[in-house]
Amino acid sequence: MDHQQSTTPATVSSCSTTQVLHLIDDSGMGGVTRVLNEYLPRLAADFTHQIVQVAPGWRLPASIRPDVVVVHFTLNWRKLPFLLSLRRQVRGARLVLVEHSYTGAYERLCVASQRRFRTMLRLAYGMANQVVAVSHGQADWLRQAGLVGASSLIVIPNACDAGHFESVPALAERAGPLRLGAYGRYAPQKGFDLLVEAMRLVPPSVATLSLAGAGPDHAALLEAAQGLPHVSVGGAIAGARGFLAGVEAIVIPSRWEAFGLVAAEARAAGRPVLTAAVDGLIEQVGPGCGSLGALDTPERIAAAIIDFAGRDIHAMGEAARRSVAGAFDTTIAGWASLLHTPEAKMKYAP
Repeated sequence: MDHQQSTTPATVSSCSTTQVLHLIDDSGMGGVTRVLNEYLPRLAADFTHQIVQVAPGWRLPASIRPDVVVVHFTLNWRKLPFLLSLRRQVRGARLVLVEHSYTGAYERLCVASQRRFRTMLRLAYGMANQVVAVSHGQADWLRQAGLVGASSLIVIPNACDAGHFESVPALAERAGPLRLGAYGRYAPQKGFDLLVEAMRLVPPSVATLSLAGAGPDHAALLEAAQGLPHVSVGGAIAGARGFLAGVEAIVIPSRWEAFGLVAAEARAAGRPVLTAAVDGLIEQVGPGCGSLGALDTPERIAAAIIDFAGRDIHAMGEAARRSVAGAFDTTIAGWASLLHTPEAKMKYAP
């Protein structure tokens, strides 16, 4: 494999001597990069943060001497040699793996050999001092599967900075069909194919749907929406605030989801959420701010939308906005606590 340095997307500096290196392998990782861009400025008073994009065979230059290395990329067998090399190269630093991707639902739907998959994860997690789960549902799966020891697993649920969404107007009393929105990557994980088919079963007088995003399923979604005047399939959006201002509720029919940042953003904007009851999404719906359901077929999604449209969307929107109060501060405090942990030696350092 080639050994080459990529560009450094972002650096957040302070006078602190604690150097935190964040490794990603795809600068377009959607929610991951959004999370980092929000978290790191809030942590800059105590730490110096550097985000570096790497390739699996790449070695860090000798000039980098981090105190903590945080790995954010999706694990697979091909990346294990890189992790092993990294562990040896940054001896004396603490290695933290953040599990942004894998969940119990992912394993059920996408893994052909559970034994092989879990072996890979155990090897990867075993190289780290800590593994961070981004939701309690994900952490439960990691524990039950025996993938991470209790002393190494840290749960720090993701969150969004609600202040970024204060400018989104509160919902007015509804008149006409419910204006549903959905946004994210156009890929099988998100379940948008099921959602568009479900809209064939939802009368236009009940609800409309606006989709926004980009990805490999874009053309297929456009084709599936043909003949559905109450469904629009748009392109990528620069920011969620404008999109959320134009809809009354967000539907999230994901097949798996470690956390579900879209749901957090929607609630921060005062938009109730209709979500699939999987993985971390289960934690996104508090009392009165949305609805959970089995959104795994067009028929079930359609029934859930029709039921949702009959509820008090205005009241749910107010509850949704209240439900995120303090969540971002709690998440920042969790990361500050983890990075302040005095442990500095890697448990497998030679």
